[in-house]
Amino acid sequence: MTFEHLGSLVMKQMINEAKSLSQIDFRHNNNYPRNYLVYDPNFSLHLLHNNWNQVSKDLKHLFHNKNPLLGSDFKNKNYFAKCLSWLIDIKYDDFEKIMNETKFILTENFAYKLFHVHERKLTRLSLIIEGDTGVGKTFLLKFYSLLLNSNIINAPIHDNVAPRILERTSLWLLTTIIGDILENEPNLLNKFLQQIKLKLMGIDDDHEDEADIEIYHPYPQLSDDDDDDDDDDDNENSSNRILMRRGPQLIVPPQIMQEARPAAELVDLPLLKELKSSLGNFEYNNDILRYIWKTIMIISSENAMNITQKLINELHEFVTSQLVNYPLAEASFQLQTLLNDSRSPSIQKSIEIFNEYLIHTQIKPLFYRLLLHPGITEEQLEQFMLPICQLARELPQIEFVIFFDEVNTSSCLGLFKEMFMDRTLHGNNLPKNLFFTAAINPSIKPSDNTLVHRQDYLVHQLPQALENLKVSYGTLESTSLRDYIVKKIAMFRVNSENNHQIVMPLEEYAQEMLADSILNAQDFCERYLGRNSVSQREIQRCFNLIEFFWKIRFDDEIESGNDLYQPNPVRCIALALALIYYFRLPTKEDNIQRNDKQTPPREELATLIHIK
Repeated sequence: MTFEHLGSLVMKQMINEAKSLSQIDFRHNNNYPRNYLVYDPNFSLHLLHNNWNQVSKDLKHLFHNKNPLLGSDFKNKNYFAKCLSWLIDIKYDDFEKIMNETKFILTENFAYKLFHVHERKLTRLSLIIEGDTGVGKTFLLKFYSLLLNSNIINAPIHDNVAPRILERTSLWLLTTIIGDILENEPNLLNKFLQQIKLKLMGIDDDHEDEADIEIYHPYPQLSDDDDDDDDDDDNENSSNRILMRRGPQLIVPPQIMQEARPAAELVDLPLLKELKSSLGNFEYNNDILRYIWKTIMIISSENAMNITQKLINELHEFVTSQLVNYPLAEASFQLQTLLNDSRSPSIQKSIEIFNEYLIHTQIKPLFYRLLLHPGITEEQLEQFMLPICQLARELPQIEFVIFFDEVNTSSCLGLFKEMFMDRTLHGNNLPKNLFFTAAINPSIKPSDNTLVHRQDYLVHQLPQALENLKVSYGTLESTSLRDYIVKKIAMFRVNSENNHQIVMPLEEYAQEMLADSILNAQDFCERYLGRNSVSQREIQRCFNLIEFFWKIRFDDEIESGNDLYQPNPVRCIALALALIYYFRLPTKEDNIQRNDKQTPPREELATLIHIK
């Protein structure tokens, strides 16, 4: 099907979108544009909108006068998430996975803010958000940074700059340790398979640590402290203490081990095949991988110390190469200490290195936030930027999001102008893969209405060049706030009444009660305590406290031994609301004693929160 004047119609829409995005203002919930064209990976046109009746006739004609929201592309999918995944060019499943992992609430308001943030990034312009504290600026930008690099982080393991520690360790065990070493030692391989068989079948979990006392170190080298233990030499447990020494071990010469080597044993080929398949498909978690490595080291120390030394060297080389080749991997201090230890390598140390690398190696962030205040100097800003710039140059394919919070409280606005506009720092060019964002507190003129707990901020006027980067978010309007709270409650999970291993949403009556109570409490505090007295942070604290009270067991409940005890959701909600909103207010009697006629009493708030 062909469209007359298709090019001019699309170009006109794109020009209008560019104008609206450069002048957008989120302070008034119903005023910013909501109709935008979106391209999918095949460069097909789609439409992001929130109301088909508000779409122009020309755009409706472009889509055959059929609302695309009702099409097959969006069946059983979040409409905003699908459009944004096309816009950012990532998989919808990855978008949804990140959203679930971070518990991000994608409301309509946040969807259009994400759309605007990405369009700003594509134009290589920095973004300065003007808005009150606690409206979700940091969380929004952190979530965006995860979306922005999703394709790279989730790329196939052989074409990926992410460390992917569990996956790469699994492949290393499969190829280097089992394929290149153990399969050439059938006796050793068979003993290893026999040892881990029950563990892989899931029936040996309770005996995982018993293998510690089986580590055999031929010719243990005693430390100086051991000379004082003569009195215990005859004790039958003294041999166990020797077996557990962490000091360096002498390696038995290969010829001695070869002379003592028994006849070849049959290898459990089905188990070996299953083990290799599971490692290749990354099916084992950290605990299984740790058990595999510990078992390999124990078996080798008991049967072939020449192989043990080779295994120790291979692990050290593997971990070191991973930290060098993948700059996003950040080794813990303990791991660095173990790797740099110049003493003779030991079996115990090798197990510690493996565990420390697998469990405690972190991924360096792709999102960096710095909270500013008047005391921050240019030298401190430079020190903050130095490691970020170095990492950005090492990984040019990664987009790093840098967020300077409360930037207009800083006395270094000239330096921010240089970074945001000139893309330099003290005259030195900054990497191109840095997306600068900032937040500023709105400048409020002092007023005579002495609202209780009013919080105004001491801020500086932005340079004119930075003023053009500013976008106003304001506060969340009541409709956006309700949308956020309802979706947040829908995602909240508690233990099932019949099966504590199953999690489920709150019952419908409890969800409605919680939503209404939070909205009423938020509105009450904003009206009587000041516009900055509450924010999204209070909402999150409510959920944290509800979860806390849901899990807590009181003494009388523990003593009764009632394992079927099920918390009362109404009580949990009431306690959470009381701690967050109710007890921050004085009582009527307190106000009378202080002759305070302005501060609202907690009894007044209680009439608005209906907990039944």
